This record gives sequence, structure tokens and C-alpha cells, in this order.
Amino acid sequence: IVKAIPLMLSGLGVAIAFRMLLWNIGAEGQIYMGAFAASWVALSFPDAPAAILLPVMFLAGFLAGALWGLLPAIPRAFLGVNEVITTLMLNYVGILWVDYLVYGPWKDPKSFNFPLSRPFSPSAILPTIGNTRVHLGLVFGLVAAAVLYIVLRRLKWGYEIRVIGENPRAANYAGINIVRNIILVMILSGGLAGLAGMSEVAGISHRLQKG
Repeated sequence: IVKAIPLMLSGLGVAIAFRMLLWNIGAEGQIYMGAFAASWVALSFPDAPAAILLPVMFLAGFLAGALWGLLPAIPRAFLGVNEVITTLMLNYVGILWVDYLVYGPWKDPKSFNFPLSRPFSPSAILPTIGNTRVHLGLVFGLVAAAVLYIVLRRLKWGYEIRVIGENPRAANYAGINIVRNIILVMILSGGLAGLAGMSEVAGISHRLQKG
């Protein structure tokens, strides 16, 4: 279950993009950026109570992943740039950025030279189920799955996503705004992957680390 949590969140993220034939190959980088942003909040405000710190980490993780999804979405939407290449290349940027931090300015002086940030305060750690390592990220994934099901099957926006994925020319003829939908779907896709990163650092490692 612990291994399934980040796979569930990032899988849901790329699934909604794939549904519109957007090939988001950048979930790994989006996970890293979500982990980075959540860690920044945790390390910057260690004395904040959990009731404030965890929601802000959640929001930061989502927004950082969403931004990483937005970067390739803009050239794809306006210039037709292949998102497979841009999302894939941004993976390496995100990975190397985290490596830079844990080997450099965020390195814990008490880590015996291992690439680790300082540990999070107890307020920045997700609650777990009993004495297991299964954490609140599981709830994030289940709620996200239910929301995406409703969006794709019950809402007008989900219908537009499905139509664009099945026949972009028909969608354009019907007046569906393809540019707006590319941007929104990639933001949501990246944001869900960013939540996977947040849940890993807040639920499992309790610090930012290499890999």
C-alpha cells in the first residue's frame, strides 16, 4: 500500500492527460518538484502547528507539480511543441534540482555526509494508520480517483476532455477551447503528481533526500 500511494497519485495525473491524448511523460519531475516545495514549507516553518503546516505543504506540493506541468503545456497549446520531449527533459531538471539542494544548501550537517535535508518537525509528518507506515496520502489518492471519475463521467469539462482525446478536429468544430483544456489538464496532471511527492516526503522519508 505504501508503494501504491505515489503510483496512484501520479498514475491518476498522467491518466487524465492521456485521456486527452496529452503524453505527460514528466510525472517523475513533477513528483520531485512537489517534494521540493512541500519540503521548503516544512523546513522554513518548523514551529507551525500541523493544522496549518500540512495543508500548506499539500497546497505547495500541488502547485509546484502543477507549475512543472504548465511549463510544457504552454508551448504545446500555442505552438504545437511535442510534449513528450519537453516533459521528459523536465524530469532531469527536477531531479538535478533536488540533488543540488540535498548535496548543497539544504544538506543536514548532522547527516554524516549523506545527501539528506534536515528532518521535518513532527507537525510536518502525515498521520499514519495505526502502527503501520500507511499514511494519509492513501486518502489523497482515493479522493482524487473519485473526483476524477466524477469529472470525466458527469461534468461538462470531462466530456470536453473525452471529445478532444477522441477527435480533436470534431472538438474544434464544436467550439471546444482546446488551448484552455490543454493547459488546465496539464496543470491538474502535474498537480496530482506533485501531491505524490508531497506525500512521500511528509509520509515516508520525513525529509528531502536523493532519489
